[in-house]
Amino acid sequence: MTSSGVNLHLRSYDNEGKQHTHGHHQLVLPLLGKLSLSVNKTEGAVERSRAAVIPSGRDHGYFATEVNQFLVADLPEALAPALDRLPFFVELDSALLHYVRFLHSQLVIGDGSSHTEHQMLLLLIQLLQERHGDKLNLDRRVSAAKQFIDDNFHQKIIAADLATVAHLSVRQLYELFRKQMGMTPHHYLTELRMQESWRLLEQSDLDIQRIADAVGYSSLSSFSDRFSRHFGKPPGYFRRKSK
Repeated sequence: MTSSGVNLHLRSYDNEGKQHTHGHHQLVLPLLGKLSLSVNKTEGAVERSRAAVIPSGRDHGYFATEVNQFLVADLPEALAPALDRLPFFVELDSALLHYVRFLHSQLVIGDGSSHTEHQMLLLLIQLLQERHGDKLNLDRRVSAAKQFIDDNFHQKIIAADLATVAHLSVRQLYELFRKQMGMTPHHYLTELRMQESWRLLEQSDLDIQRIADAVGYSSLSSFSDRFSRHFGKPPGYFRRKSK
């Protein structure tokens, strides 16, 4: 793995692979062909709009009989603790498929830094958790705080507001939220804002100032600085890439 603990690479599979385990989570994302998988004795396949989530320590093997290529992400357990509570096989909607294609293009042309790949993978994980959130069984207090952030991320949110919603002290909320979500409420809020701003840059005609407003930043310079530090590139880069 890289120094960030994340490894994103292209992989093709030949014939049959023996059952094995590894000490990190793995996402197998579809690009071309079909990969039959057995994860913890659950049979499934990665193809077209279906991906596989292989949690750390879970026994798995594969079988492939045709030309294939997949985008594979190796992730440390600490980076995505909730992945082991997702289904082994998940459907990808159009937004998730768009995300996979973007990651693929960045990897192929070598235009993304390891930091950018890291952040984009965090967003992909967040999208997967949102789509399959009913599988996570979050503590109701964490769920209440998360829902408050989801509903109000375009506004100013302070820790005291979240603690009140969750009926916990700020310290208790941050500890419980980090344990279940793998990040603090502030980190989750930032990820959500960055996810939405990236989507708007890619899929809307809003100018960057209006996008900044839409995700809770009153200052364009503050938004641009946060976005650039998050992804390693300024907002205008993604706007140009989408045209």
